[in-house]
Amino acid sequence: MTLESAIFWRQTKALTLAGLKSRYRKTVAGFLWVVLNPMVTLGVQALVFSQFLKIDVDNYILFLIAGLVPWIFISQTLEMSTSIFVNSSQLMKSFSASPLVYLSAQVFDNIINFVAGFALALLLVWILTTGLTWKVVLLPLPIIVLSFGVFALAWLLATLQVFFRDTRFLITFALQLGFFLTPIFYPKAFVPEGLRWLVDINPLYHLIAPFQALIHGGNGAQFAYSLAAAAGTSALLWLLASLVWWRRRNMVFFYV
Repeated sequence: MTLESAIFWRQTKALTLAGLKSRYRKTVAGFLWVVLNPMVTLGVQALVFSQFLKIDVDNYILFLIAGLVPWIFISQTLEMSTSIFVNSSQLMKSFSASPLVYLSAQVFDNIINFVAGFALALLLVWILTTGLTWKVVLLPLPIIVLSFGVFALAWLLATLQVFFRDTRFLITFALQLGFFLTPIFYPKAFVPEGLRWLVDINPLYHLIAPFQALIHGGNGAQFAYSLAAAAGTSALLWLLASLVWWRRRNMVFFYV
């Protein structure tokens, strides 16, 4: 590891820890609130979709966990990271730290919350119901792929926000639509065949699909295929984000 890389990761670690401490300082439940947030959302949506709307899916709570918890991580990370360069402009101009340090710290903060919330959700399901299998030990694989993909997308959007300040409004609107257009609370099979291309071109679906294949009854081949598709999606997003960044990085400080 080069000296520059060591400094980058040291600064990222310090900012991540500082962000976590400042967020939960002087709160009654602190970290518990962040972990319980997806649990409450999960419980309400499980009740509405399975009991009120009668979505007929076996082990529906497992299906919902596999889609909803990663979706919450994606949407929260993108909304919190899109304006990170603009909001951190004074710090970037005052201290000799790469803008990517601030982005990395924000994403790592959300990854910690995501992993904790996901673990708690699966633990409650394991205690209260049946359906979980040994395959959950493979969860680190889709989590790593998802984290890379979300970081790349956040990197791209944060760069675009510097030059196009409407980006954060567009991403909020797109996520609101995406929640209903992405098979999160309903299976892909429910989408009419003539409209499934909308799912196939949705990068967020490909990032979430490995969780559904692993947790909700998919076989080994389905999981391997969905993981490969997610890895390819993450790689493409990373390539796009890095290309935009390297073309525009020298102009960031003049626009923030």
